[in-house]
Amino acid sequence: MHKLIIAIFSVGALITGFSFYQSQQYDFQTLDGESYQWQTLRGQWVVVNYFAEWCVPCLQEVPELNNFYTQYAKPNSVNLFAVSYDSLPATEVLAIRDKYNMQFPLLNPEKSDYMPIQKPQYLPATYVIAPDGQISQPLLGEQTSASLINAVEQLKQTL
Repeated sequence: MHKLIIAIFSVGALITGFSFYQSQQYDFQTLDGESYQWQTLRGQWVVVNYFAEWCVPCLQEVPELNNFYTQYAKPNSVNLFAVSYDSLPATEVLAIRDKYNMQFPLLNPEKSDYMPIQKPQYLPATYVIAPDGQISQPLLGEQTSASLINAVEQLKQTL
């Protein structure tokens, strides 16, 4: 009986330890410290925008991304993440976020290990990822809130 209790306790500790380990793993983290795994985003809509500070159209679309995020994405449970095209330290990306009033989550480049999208050749580039993991062709060039809503809605109709 004593060995059975020890065995049950050991299995419980192992399961708890493994669960804790899994909860500490992530594919990327935002500048606000939120951690995500792509597998946990399955079943959700995700929009990923690549930008750079030297890219004028990227900066011009920031107010539209803010509008998309606050008016459409959040109420409709669509995730929006922005990724700096340049390899910058988190402090510099944070300064860019503050300077241009980016109100949507930006990935922390120091804590983002895996993206299911290859770095685009042109900027700005925006991708829509469907709940089944299907990745749209990039939306190249400056986007508006309306064009992003349209892209998500059109993809919804094809599923």
